[in-house]
Formats: sequence, C-alpha cells, structure tokens
Amino acid sequence: MNIFLCATRQKSNVGSNFAKHVIKARDVKSSSNESSDSSGQAQYPLDAFLELAIAPEDLPSAYELAITPDDFIPSDPESESSDQHTEYDDKELLILNTPEALHQLFLNDKLQVRISASKWWELLCPDCAQWCQTGIHSGIDLWIFGQFVSLSNHCGSRKCHQMAAKNKLSAPQKVFNLPSTHSSVTSNEMSAVLAPPPGRDCAGLTVVWPDNLPPFIMYITHLEDIAQNPKLHTNYRFLGLSHMQALAKGYADQTRQLKLQGLNESRQHMSMLTQLDDYHRLLMAISEQDIPRLWQIINVAMHNGASVQEIVNKLEDALEGAYRPRGYGASDLDIATLVFHLGGRQLLFALNQSLGLPSIRTLRTRSTFTTLTPTIGPIRNEQLDENIRSVVLSSCTNITILRGVSLMVDKIALEEMVVHLGKYNKITGLCWKHSHVVDPVLRTYDSAVTIAQKIQDGDVHLGKELTVIGIACFREDELYPILAAPTCKTEDARDMEGLLTHAIERWNATGAASVVGPVWSFATDGDATRRAAGHRLFLRNALSPDSELYGILGNMPGLNTMTGDAEVTLDFDFKHIFKRFCTLIRSPAGIVLNNGRMINSMMLARYLVWLPAYDETSVIKLLHPDDPQDVPRAIELMQAIVDFSKLQHTLLNDSFSSNVETRADLMSITLLSHVIESILTPFINTKLSLSEQVHHLSCYSHLAFTIFRVHRRSFMPFQLYYDTQTAVKNIIFNITKQQLLDPNGSFFLRDCGDDQLELMFGRSRMIGGHNSGCTYSQALDCLSAAKDIDGVFKRHPELDPGHQRLSLGKRIEDVDHINRQMWRGDIISGHCDLPSAWRRGREITLSILTSSQIDPINYSFAELFCDRGMDMLRPLGMNKYFGIAEEDPEDSSCVLNPLPNVPVSIPSQVLETTIPDSEAGEIQGVYMGTEEDDEEPMLTFEEALAAECLSDEPCTSSHPFLADPSIPALIQGPGIRTDDYLLYKDCWIHKQTICRLVINKDFISKSFNRLECIHGYTKVNKRIDMHAGRITDHNSFLIGDLFATILHTAQTLSIRILCSTGLFLNDVSRASINCTVMKASRTTAKISGQPLTVVPTRPSTNPEVPISFLWDGGYVKAQSPIPGMSESTERVVIVSVPGFLVEPINPEPTLIQLSHEVNTDDFSGINGGQTTWQVPHDALAAACELLWAKALEAKLPLKSIACVNPSDAKLFPYQLSDASEGKRITTCSLCEAKVTDMRSHIGQHILRALSNTPESLKEQIDLFYVYVRLGRFFLVDFAADQPECAIQIKVIANGPPSLETKCINHFIFKYKFADKGSKNTPCRNVPIRCTLCHPVLPPEPGKSSRKIIPTFIDAIWRYNMVEHVLSHHQEYSVPGHREAGAALPAEVWESMRLTDLEQTAA
Repeated sequence: MNIFLCATRQKSNVGSNFAKHVIKARDVKSSSNESSDSSGQAQYPLDAFLELAIAPEDLPSAYELAITPDDFIPSDPESESSDQHTEYDDKELLILNTPEALHQLFLNDKLQVRISASKWWELLCPDCAQWCQTGIHSGIDLWIFGQFVSLSNHCGSRKCHQMAAKNKLSAPQKVFNLPSTHSSVTSNEMSAVLAPPPGRDCAGLTVVWPDNLPPFIMYITHLEDIAQNPKLHTNYRFLGLSHMQALAKGYADQTRQLKLQGLNESRQHMSMLTQLDDYHRLLMAISEQDIPRLWQIINVAMHNGASVQEIVNKLEDALEGAYRPRGYGASDLDIATLVFHLGGRQLLFALNQSLGLPSIRTLRTRSTFTTLTPTIGPIRNEQLDENIRSVVLSSCTNITILRGVSLMVDKIALEEMVVHLGKYNKITGLCWKHSHVVDPVLRTYDSAVTIAQKIQDGDVHLGKELTVIGIACFREDELYPILAAPTCKTEDARDMEGLLTHAIERWNATGAASVVGPVWSFATDGDATRRAAGHRLFLRNALSPDSELYGILGNMPGLNTMTGDAEVTLDFDFKHIFKRFCTLIRSPAGIVLNNGRMINSMMLARYLVWLPAYDETSVIKLLHPDDPQDVPRAIELMQAIVDFSKLQHTLLNDSFSSNVETRADLMSITLLSHVIESILTPFINTKLSLSEQVHHLSCYSHLAFTIFRVHRRSFMPFQLYYDTQTAVKNIIFNITKQQLLDPNGSFFLRDCGDDQLELMFGRSRMIGGHNSGCTYSQALDCLSAAKDIDGVFKRHPELDPGHQRLSLGKRIEDVDHINRQMWRGDIISGHCDLPSAWRRGREITLSILTSSQIDPINYSFAELFCDRGMDMLRPLGMNKYFGIAEEDPEDSSCVLNPLPNVPVSIPSQVLETTIPDSEAGEIQGVYMGTEEDDEEPMLTFEEALAAECLSDEPCTSSHPFLADPSIPALIQGPGIRTDDYLLYKDCWIHKQTICRLVINKDFISKSFNRLECIHGYTKVNKRIDMHAGRITDHNSFLIGDLFATILHTAQTLSIRILCSTGLFLNDVSRASINCTVMKASRTTAKISGQPLTVVPTRPSTNPEVPISFLWDGGYVKAQSPIPGMSESTERVVIVSVPGFLVEPINPEPTLIQLSHEVNTDDFSGINGGQTTWQVPHDALAAACELLWAKALEAKLPLKSIACVNPSDAKLFPYQLSDASEGKRITTCSLCEAKVTDMRSHIGQHILRALSNTPESLKEQIDLFYVYVRLGRFFLVDFAADQPECAIQIKVIANGPPSLETKCINHFIFKYKFADKGSKNTPCRNVPIRCTLCHPVLPPEPGKSSRKIIPTFIDAIWRYNMVEHVLSHHQEYSVPGHREAGAALPAEVWESMRLTDLEQTAA
C-alpha cells in the first residue's frame, strides 16, 4: 500500500523519505510512550506517528484525512460495519479541517466567533489564534457548512503556519509539538503498539499501526488525490515529475503561439502605419485648404466603399476644380432657404461658391416657396380660396386628427404708395374698401392720371396699413396667412364684421374645416373696431342646452355663454393685456382698489425700492421704460408687485401699527397683486397643471368682477375689463371643445391670442434689413418668406434662437419666449374638471375679498348670478356690456397720441381748481407762415422723366427709350414683358416708373423708428420727471402725503382733507415737490388728491379736550351715471387744486378703541386695524382761515374752486357730532346769519341802513357790489379799501348785461329775474349803469341812432344809487335826501326808485 502525507495547502511529495521516518517512528516508540506517561498527557496516536514519520519543518499544523472503501479492509466483518458509523470527536474534526468538520465544531461550541466592527462574522483559527473574516454579514446566522470555507482555507495556509510557528517560539519546548488548540487526551486513548493489521505486513519494514485506523486511512487517501491532481498555483517544488513535464510542454506550446502572434501583429502594425499616413494626409488636406462641401465628398466616397487614399485623391481633385460634388439633401435646401430669405440672393450666391450651398436655381427647382395671392381691388372669394388651398391645405396633408383653429387678425405698417404687379398686369396698394372705384389696369398714361386724381379727391386711398388674417391650429406652432389686404383705416365695425364672416365662410367652403379643423375662436388685440365687430359677430347667440358644451359650461356660474355661429368665441391676446395692465398702473391716474385707495406709478416708486433686487434707478426704469410695448419689462413690473406684497405680511398683520397711511397703501397693493398674479401666473409658471391654470383664471374673473362693480372705470377702463374677461371665457370654451374633440390631447394656454401672428410680423421685419416700412408687394414677399422661415424652424427647432429656449433661467426676457416644450405641468385637457376648477377659483377669491374693505354685497356670487342678465362680461346686469359702445369712455390703458382739443360741455361737478388767466390762448410773436411759403415748383411728367434718365448713366432697362421715336416698336429681350410698358409720346415707359412719377409723386417714406411705426402709441413717460427730487429731501411734499384745501359744493365753501395722488409742476408729473415752490403765490404746481371722510369726536365734559376729526378709512364718493343705463353708481372723487391752496398736515396717530368720544362701528373702512389718525378741529379752522386768505389774495373766483357733490351730503362739508356744520362762507359777515340768498339778504341790510332802521351789526355797511356773467350773478360785499371787489358792467342791445369782477365772495343769481323782483323775492338790488356817469351819445347826423361798441364800465348797485348820486353828482336833487339841485332824469330816477314790495320787506 502506498502512503502519501501532504500538509494542507502545502503540496509536499514525501514518498522518498517515508521508509526512513517509519523506521524512526518504530525506534522511538518506547521512549514516546514513556514521555507520554511521564508528562501525564495522553497523545493522539496519529499525531505521534506523524511527528516521528515526517520532518518537523514539513509537518503542518492541521491535517486533512480522506478514506475510501478500497483503501481500508477491516480485520473482521463486525469492525467494518461499526467503523462506517464512527463518530469523530472534536480532535478528529479539527484534523479533518473541512467545512463540514468545522461546522460540526461550531455546533459543538468548540469554535470561537465574534462580530467585527464592520458587522461581519469572524472565526478564531485554532492553529494560529488569529481571527478569520467570513464575509457573512452579522444579520445572517451561521447555520451551513459553506459559511466555514474561509476558515478551512485559512487553517494550514502559509500565513497560518508562520503565525503558529511564531506562537511556538514563545511557548515552552515539548518533545511532541501538538497543536495548541487540541484538547488534552489520556494515555488510554492511544495504543502503545503500532502493528500492521492482519495480512497487511510489509516485508523488511515494521509498521506500527494505530488502533484507530480509519482517520489515518482517510488522510492518506486525501494525500494521494492531491498528489495526482494538484490544485492550481501549486508551488513547483511540491509537484512530481509528470506534472513538471506537462508544464514544460505547455510552456513550449505557448512560446510557439506567442511567436506566431508576434509575426501577425508586426504585419498589422505596418498596415496601421500606412493607414495613419493616409489619415495624416487627409487631415493635412482638410486643414490646409477650405474644400467646399467637404462632408458631401467624404459621405459619397464612403458610401461607394472608397479607401482613405481614394478620398484624399477626391479632395485633391476638388481643390483643383476637377471634381465637384453633386446632390443636396432636405437640410441643405432648408439652410439655403433661410439664407435666401434672410440674406438675399447675393448672400446665397456667395455661400454657394464658398461653402457649396444650393444655388438659387437649385432652390427654385427643388423647393416650393409660399406665395400669397395679392388683394387687388375689393376682397373676393377667389383670393381667399387660393390662399387657403396653396398655403394651408397643401401644407397640412399629413393631418390625421382634427385640430381646433383660431382665426387671427392684426395690422402692420405699410408704405403709402402704389406698386405695379407685372404678374397680374395691375396696380396694387390701394385700400380694399374703396379701390372698386378705379380700374387697376394701366392701359394708358391717362389711366394713371385718373387714379392719381381719384386719390387726391379722396374717392380712393392709399393703403396705410396691411390687414392680415391668419389661421393657427391649436397644439401647433405654425401660422398660415390667408389674406393680406391694404387698408386706409376707415373701416368701421360693420366692414370688419363682413370681412370676418367672409373669411369663415370661405374656410368652410374650401373643405378646410373637414381637413384641418373647425374654427373655434377669433383672436385680435385691443383694436376698438375689431372689438366691436367681434362682439356683434361672436356674442349673438346664447349657448343652446342641446349643445355638447352646455353640460360642462352650464355648471360654471357667472361664465358668459354667448357665442357666435358654430359656437365661435371672441379672444384677445394675453401679451397685449399684460402691456395694457402695466400702462394703466404706470399712468398718473393709476388704478383705484379696495374701498377707494389709488395706486399709481408714483406710489409704487416709494415701495418697490424696499425689494432687495431693486434700487431707485432700476425702479424708475421699471415704472417708466423707454419702450412701453416691451412685454418682458411689463411682466417684470407685474412680478415685482407680486413679490413685494408677499414680503409685507408683518406690517399688514400689525393692526396697531402707527403707519396708518402706509398700511392702507399696502392693503391696496396686496389686492392689486392678487389681481395681477391670478392673470399672469397661468401664462408664465411652467409647473402649473391645466386645472391650476383654470384656478387662477377663475380667481381673476371673480376678483375683477367684484372690484369693477365697486369702482368701474376707476378700477380699469371698460375696454380692458371686456378684453380680459373675454380672454378668460375663450380659454374655458376652448378647453371644453378640446375635451370633446380629443380628451387625450394637450391644451396650451399660449395657443390663445394672436401671438403667433405677432411673431410672423417680427420675422417679416427681419427680412430686408429690419425694414418696418415696405410697399404692398414687399409686404407680400415678406409674409411669404416668414411662412417659409417658420416651416424651416419647425423642422429644425435647434436653428431658431428666439423661441426654443429650454429653460427660463434668470433673465426676465425668457418669459416672453415660453413654448409648449418647456411646460412641465399636466396640460392634458381630459384631466381637467372645469366646473370644479372654476369653483376652486371662486373660493380663492372669497378668501381674498373677505380680508379687504369691499362691501360683501359685491361678492355675493350666489345671489348675484341668479340674475340671468348678469355675468362676468355684464357685471352690473341689465344685459349691459362695457367697452363696446361708442359712448364708452376712451381706453386709458392704451397710450394714444394726443388728439386735437374739442369743445366739451362743462359738467355740474368740476373737479379742478383753476387759476383764471386773461391772456390764455393768445399766441404772440409766432410767425405761422402761409401755404405759399412751403410750395415748391412742381415738375411735369416729362421733366421728371428726363431728370430721372439723366441721373441714370447709362439709362437702365427699367425705362428704355427707342433710338428712333418716330417708329415705336414693342420692346423685346430676355426678362422683358411687353405688358409692363406703356407708350407715352412715342416712348415706352415702364408702368412702375409711371406709378412712381404720377401716382406716388407725393410719397414720403415712413420712419424706421419702432416707436414711431406702431400705430397709436407713444412713450408714457414723456410728461413724467422721476428725477425731480427724492423722498429723502427736506421740505418736500410727496405722493401719498395728506393736505388740506378748500372745496365747495353747491353754494358752500369748506375745508377738506385729501390724500395726494399726483404732483404736477409745469404739467410734468413729479414724485415730489419742494413745499416752498408748491405754496408760492405764482406757482404752476398742481396737486391731485382723494378727499377723505372723517368722523368727529363727541364734545367732552372736559373743556380742555378739543374736538378732533378721525379718519374712518373711507373716501368721498359721488354718483356717476352708467353709460347706456338709467342707473348710476358711486365712484371715488379725485380733485386737482393749485399748489398755493395746499396746506400739508401731519395728523397724529391714535388708537380707535381708546377714543371713547367716537363710535367704533364707524371705522369699518380700517378693516381690522386698531389705529387711525386724527386732526384737531382748531387746526382745521386755522388752515381754513389761512387758505381763505390766500384765495382772497389771489383773487380766485368761486367758480374756479373745485366743486364736489358727494352722494352722501353728510360727508361734505365736515360736520360736528351734533350734525352742525362749521363756519360757512354763506354766513352773513354783518349779522352772522345763515342765509340761502345772499343778494336779497344784503339788500335788506342796505335798505335798512338807508331808512335808518337800527340793526345789530358787526361793522358799518359801506358799499356792495355784484358780479354778473352769462346771466349767472355773484354777490360781493366789499369795503372801500378792497378795489378788487369792484364790479363792471357791459350793456348790450339784446340780452342781459354782462358783469365782471375779481371778488371771491360772489353769489350766483339770474339778472333778468332779479331786476324785476317777485312777491317771494322782492329785492331788486342788481348792478346797473349810471347814465349820469356814462350818458348815451346822440345819434350821428343823418341817422336815427349811433352804433356804439359795448365796453365794460363801472357799475353801481341799485340800492347804492342814492349814495352814489349824493356823493358824485351833487348838482342833482334826490327826493327825500336833497331837495336843492336839478331834477334827476326820468331814466335815472326810475332805475333807483324802490317798489312798494321792497319798502315793505325792508
């Protein structure tokens, strides 16, 4: 039997030394037993045998035993059956060192385990006492033998052997080095006699066999197996000869294989070097020369399988001109189209020569350009039909799902000139409305003269603008123009209504509605004519209950459901709405919100500087930009207001704040921010879903509805309100239509409006050097080119720099270019529940309005919308729409050019205190000139033609002449059409030349300035000076400051406290004014403000406590009639007064609850605030006397003082707590009696003085005068030292006399009735002319009368005529006063005689 011993993981071949070690084991047998006995430690027999049989340095610390049935034959059958079921003890399991054995030791609690810091199981090696990591996480239990493989591999390894040897050096020396991890055994467990089993003796060698043979046999079998089949990476010194020979053979084969591989790689290397040289030549050829269409040469060569060398040869041929690549793809044609339309033919030719782009001939051959049919004469069916077929239907051949269609109309500037179109042999450029009166064909020279005369007579007009109608599909970004007609801007609403009806009819007649989709809406900007036409056309029918839309829209209370035919709705562009919103906010008139607080640009300038991102300069630029049409600037202003309001919660929630005026401003600004945010956010917040967008739009509709009911035009112009509510309504309708058409389709809000038409106009201006003014034919070409450019950008969105920005970034300009690819919210139409979203918006509105100062009756939506005649477009009911009637006020949200002054009737309520100027309206020293000064000598047609020919050297082919004029012949040649020429005096003249010299002789090109080219708009900051003073300047009066002034109502003049809303100096709006300049006597400053309502305190028992007036948070309101209705509503009054009648006041803040002299219920306008301000009664009285003195000093007539007629008479004049008024100007200054007829009352005092009737008067009566003008008379009392109160009279032949005075205490009465007197009013004290001082001259010789020019002379009051005659005409007697003297003329005595009624009344 062969025995092999091998240490685990140290594959040693010990066959040659085996016999020697066996003999050595036998010789030391006895000493071994003795040593064991003497030490008292029993050794395992196999361990003792191996220590004797194997050298110590070859002896491993652990062993593996293997046994097979063939290697062991038991001595008897009984022992065989018993040994197969032998159970190994712990020592034997340790020697086996298999995962199964180690697992069994673990189950017997003989292995130490722990959890490492990294949460892994670790096992303690029994040989080297080192911890071995298992790779098993501590969360997994050790339960299978596979988890002990790592320990099995470690035990007996070189590392383990070295560590065990190191441990033995430090341990005590023993005769037998047993593993330290083995437990001790007794001597009884080991046999002292090693004898071979029966029949297994080896001749010549004595073998001592252990009693327990199976483990030994297993180990020997294992050694044999690993010797025959060694493991990989076994050290060569442990291998046998056969294994070494096999290794050597393998290495030889590998060497031969590597040699062959090296030869192959050498050849490949040489081939790669050759290819690198070819590539290097290719790079050098590309870098040294600019090869046209390089990519196409390489692409064609690679497609044909050419090598690099062949490609280089092709490039060299291309450089020398011997080879020119052919063939263009769709992208090449698109790039060439962009170059041709944006840069022109010359740029395309240059790029064709240098870069190899397609030539103009190739482009025209392989591409199809858009061509618009011109409108020559009136608009006809064939023009619309041809454009619909060629522009729309030819491009929409791949549509599989119908889309909603929006009809858009807008205008663009046009040069006013006639152009001849050779293709049609007609002239164009005349307005479509009146061009039917002329023949557009120039048949003779006289035809051109006739057309020119028609234009001069006004029968036909040159086109000033170009009316463009476009079609845009929802869910697409492309616009299709279907009509471009020149207009003279004289069309009315009916003309536009017919044009829109015509366009919709032709859309349906051509089958476009069934191929592309039906018309859903008509979109336009804020043009008044198109608004009126759209209202008539698209709000004529109520939505039928049988309509598919009714089930959704009928459940949205307040939504206007009026539509046009086929349920088409009206729409307005949202960008124009944003611009008009900001124009309204920036205007000095501002916007009135809450309970009447005004917000304008000057007020916002004070607060927006609180934002961290803005300083004073940026705020001024934001509020007053150079271009008010800039949409990004408008959106930035709106966002700034919203951001500001969100940062003011602390001050708004502080009900005890002493900044009463600031808190009132912030409350109104907060309400404005809610309005702005609800209309702006749905269009710029890309994260909103469609339902959230409807939330905001519904919130805006309800907010605007409520505030408009309260303030009407003071909140926003009727036109702007109509446009915004109509735009919201159209969005709701279109979402519903999209849900019915395709609920899985998206709905992009920016598809509404006419923004796509504006973008096409922008592209058309890019063509031809950004020329905004072009002729009609050029405009057609530009629109066609813009359509082609849009098509290219649609196919190649990466080429469009303006409308495909992928993120908003930090630039506010990006907001103007949001597209559908940028939207991140869910805008699938079927995912939006419109009725629920509409109700949610109403709930948001209620939460906002409940914290405002608006009366809840104005937002009781459930009750208000029960009226069928009331909805969002009809906020006041009675089926009244605002903004579409001719009598509606002008839209102040559009900054129009100033119009000429027209005479207007003076209303009964005058809201401006003016200073009379007798020299007003006179223009002196200005030479206006005459028409003759500007006239220049006009050239005849022949002279103009000759001058043009002389300026062109040589003469061009545009107007060729014959060498022999006696023999005219038709002009022929390449590119010449005979129909383009007319024969004039034996000369052929081009028709365009005739148009230019005859019809367009007075042509003046329009400006290229954008601000001057846009119709109807000018700069809003033209009359605004934001740099005039700062809010930190001393002695400055600011917007929002309080002041006192005098106003009058009816015949009562009183003082009033106002909040300033506008400051003007020399008609220029300013943020602040120096108080000294403002209060100067000759100042040109004007202050506008809102009169405030105040509550008086009750008189206190303590006489030292003065009576005060507290602001209740309200504003004076007056009745304002509703245009087109018999009813009227209240509106906040705003008055304007001169600066010298302004007295700034600084009221004292006070707590309402601490003022026991007032009723706290009167302060509902404070809206939860606990503080207000108060002004003492004495301070108001002092201010009144001061202002009255200034008015007298300025000789300000009563009629020039602003008149206010409040709707509640208790609010003005200010009254005390007992409802009594303060000192009134209607109080008689002599007896202090309150009178209603001052003239009669003063007359009684005069008569009593004349009759020596005693009276208790403050002062002696001197003289009294009356001022009369236009039949309305004013009583004046003045002393002799007040010459400004003198009165003059001018007597005319027919009609009442005219009177003139500068006294402020005048009283209105009618001269005719006052001169006659009556039973109820017997006083006839009126100014008369003294004929003694101003006698009537006798007639001229030969005539019955003398013509006298009436002039003003000094007048005398009738009751003062006695004193006048006694003092100035002593030569006359006065009955009852002076008997001596000449008798008075009868006319004089009759004018001064008193009637019986007068004497009785006295």
